[in-house]
Amino acid sequence: MRLWQFILANAVVFLSAGVSAAQDMPTPEEAHCMALRGMLISPDEIGEPARRAVVYSADLLKGDQAAGGGFCKVLGGIEPIDPKAPNINFQVNLPLTWNDKIIQYGGGGYDGTLIEAVKNVSFGSDAVQTPLQRGYVTFGSDSGHQSPSVLDGKFLLNNEALANFGGLQIKKTHDAAIAVVSDYYGRKQQKTYIQGNSQGGHESLIAIQRWPADYDGAIVTHPANPFSALQLSGNHLAKAFYRNGGYLSPAKVELLNSAVTKACDKLDGVEDGLISNTAACDATFKIEDLRCASGKDEGDTCLSDTQIAVLKTINTPYKSPVKLQDGVEGFPRWPIFQGGDLYGLWGFGLSPELTNPPTPVANFGLAVLADPLIRYAIVRDPKFDTMTFDPPKYAKRIAEVSKLIDANSADLSAFEKRGGKMLLMHGTIDFAISPYNTVSYYERVVKTMGAENVRGFMRFYLVPGFGHGSGKFIAAWDPLSALENWVEKGKAPENLIVGDAGNDGAGRTRPMCEYPSYPKYKAGATDPNKAENFECAK
Repeated sequence: MRLWQFILANAVVFLSAGVSAAQDMPTPEEAHCMALRGMLISPDEIGEPARRAVVYSADLLKGDQAAGGGFCKVLGGIEPIDPKAPNINFQVNLPLTWNDKIIQYGGGGYDGTLIEAVKNVSFGSDAVQTPLQRGYVTFGSDSGHQSPSVLDGKFLLNNEALANFGGLQIKKTHDAAIAVVSDYYGRKQQKTYIQGNSQGGHESLIAIQRWPADYDGAIVTHPANPFSALQLSGNHLAKAFYRNGGYLSPAKVELLNSAVTKACDKLDGVEDGLISNTAACDATFKIEDLRCASGKDEGDTCLSDTQIAVLKTINTPYKSPVKLQDGVEGFPRWPIFQGGDLYGLWGFGLSPELTNPPTPVANFGLAVLADPLIRYAIVRDPKFDTMTFDPPKYAKRIAEVSKLIDANSADLSAFEKRGGKMLLMHGTIDFAISPYNTVSYYERVVKTMGAENVRGFMRFYLVPGFGHGSGKFIAAWDPLSALENWVEKGKAPENLIVGDAGNDGAGRTRPMCEYPSYPKYKAGATDPNKAENFECAK
């Protein structure tokens, strides 16, 4: 139904009811938005298999959330081929003043919650406008299932829901959103971006690898990719953590962190609570210095041989029993000896006991994340005890799941050739997704495409002290402006600054240093809170 049809139909209704049309008729802006209600999007307009998409509601919201003082909030669903599979619910926000650009938002964890896409990009500074306030159309989805928690994986038992979560929902949501945009504005977008952190970062990598022609730029923050290897690693570490007295109490974790900080904080030129020179820390800190004299657990002032062995396991890459998508062989080590943010996400093991609903799960953040994929997607048994998981027995299924959900390709030439640009960022102490995983992916891309070509379309930054949204330095920056300038004006990012949004940060800033450099305090400087007193060093 078009605008004039909507107004005419409603005028007849209002007048027949004896109501003043002038008083109760929607404004033209409201009517234009409401005309989207009931819009049907055919499967021919959606690039991956779907029955159709339907717009459930469209309402004009006023206020300063969007350019022009308001936006049309559109809610809809993409219907599956399998009637037993859930819909992909989506939200598209259409600002009254459009800049002819759109940006897709990714989710988190196992998704299942509708991404409203009204806030800033991941870790965007509060000092800069949100995309919606800049005039972007913004949109996101629930990835094709509805869950009470981002750790609920029951949906993975359904093949279509699994495939949607594995990436198909990204393309389906993108195409449905474009249909809505074209209908509302009468024209298509000029630029398309995607952004997200964690699972959303993984989804951004999926997007530019599988559908590179759809995107002009991507902001990728601590991506949970390869997703299958991440969860296999978490399960592997959980079993080591709880086996034969390997558990570390919170007091022992603090012992470890204090020792690492004492040994490594000063290696970047200033003692500020941040370990920036991680390479030097590797060579300096020795876990054996914390060994109990007897080799047995003597309390919270030292570590037993078993506990040291577990920590070394965490510091060692995980070898998968089967090659994963695009030949990936496992998952890199974790920053356990570099100040890892061990309590930043669901705890590092707050108790030596396993939780038990409905079957034993390690009380360890990485195991909690691993449990749904193993239980529901690989083994496909809701009652399975994942602490007994033996990966070689499921090698074939692991390979199948990896093919569905991972985005490991190091060949981004299709994205690069169409002019695509990417900003990649990770925190050095992330203990939900290891920063060494992103380092590994970046180095594979460089090896595949060449350093000069990669630098022509990608920048990779490691932020010292930043965890998975937590940590000793809470990153806040403006990646969208940097990406826009690169894509639209050909101005590559230079001299970017990241602020500390944490309560204890005192407004401090640091330079965004391109990997493998780190922010080193300048000799003779007097204020470690200002980025200008640091230089990027290798």
